[in-house]
Amino acid sequence: MTLFRMPWRNVFHKEGGSTGSVLFEIGQALDSVRFGARDDESHALAANKIVRACLDKAAITYNDYKAWRKLNPLIFTTVVDEKNQLIGFFDIFPLKSEAGEGIINGTLTERSLTVDHLVPVSDIANAMHLHLATILLNPRQSTFGPMIAKELLLLKMGEFFEKYYSPVEQRIYTAYAQTASGENLLNRNGFTMAIVAKENEQHLPLYLLRPSDAGLAMFRFGKAQEYFSQKNAIKALDPRIENIELQLRLLITKAIDGDPDQIPPHVNQKINERLGSEVNKNPVFDIRRYQRLPERLAFCDLRELQDTILSKVLWPKFESRFLNKETLGNRFNQLAGLRNAIRHSRPVDLITQKEGEIGIIWFEGLFRT
Repeated sequence: MTLFRMPWRNVFHKEGGSTGSVLFEIGQALDSVRFGARDDESHALAANKIVRACLDKAAITYNDYKAWRKLNPLIFTTVVDEKNQLIGFFDIFPLKSEAGEGIINGTLTERSLTVDHLVPVSDIANAMHLHLATILLNPRQSTFGPMIAKELLLLKMGEFFEKYYSPVEQRIYTAYAQTASGENLLNRNGFTMAIVAKENEQHLPLYLLRPSDAGLAMFRFGKAQEYFSQKNAIKALDPRIENIELQLRLLITKAIDGDPDQIPPHVNQKINERLGSEVNKNPVFDIRRYQRLPERLAFCDLRELQDTILSKVLWPKFESRFLNKETLGNRFNQLAGLRNAIRHSRPVDLITQKEGEIGIIWFEGLFRT
């Protein structure tokens, strides 16, 4: 087996201003993939067929590899989507010290490794040599575009290392590079060539990553996780915005004694249009339930709640709570910018996020008084 049969592109390097949208797409996709079950033999068989068809006809057979996986199920890891479709996989071999040194000095290669060279799963904490044998996409997967799928596979591999072999800085990593793109990826992650292709039985350059450089190798994954941590922080703001909208509806209902006729005409018109649309597409929708104001306000968006409160006729009913129209309008603008980006799955820049947070804090403080 060999490493990185895939072109690689560093999406964390800004290119033409498109980086944010690409990162956002990867972040969305990352929520829908997971590690596959380690006892899923259908995926193991499929992966072995892919390796033998795409990389090396002389690679270990499925039946022989089962014995390796029995000793240590962590040597083979799949990444699957929400429907358990195989996106890709990787093989990481924890090697006994003598085997790891044999790979480095050229007396052993992947083709001469045996099950006896592997560290059993019960002893992986003591594995100081990790060999990256294969990273492959499923060529038949259609869940994601190739570039997104490759990044997901690499990110999940980084997660795998952190979960099972942390701290990564205490281990030695080896890998053969079969393609120029694989070699490029290894170079970018701090690997250096230890043996040239003509000097080993594998006839491929062997790359090495020493413990002192392993932390830098994970920088790419760390940078991605930094972005996705921001994404998760943004997602956590959504329920707070929703709670503010619910509070605004209650406030309006109380201020006008639940009278729908006091809502500004253009807002009522929007509500009626949405209710009519719901009737047309949903045969069980009971419009009679939406004659009362609280239910009708559920068909208002944030801007229409703003228009209701700031309307010339109704503002006196809210002035004692909000005090200043201009300040309130600015807070609605901050809140709406973040709300709309989240609800429509658009990238959120840092300014929109921070201004939205200010709006959230302002409204939350208002409703606590």
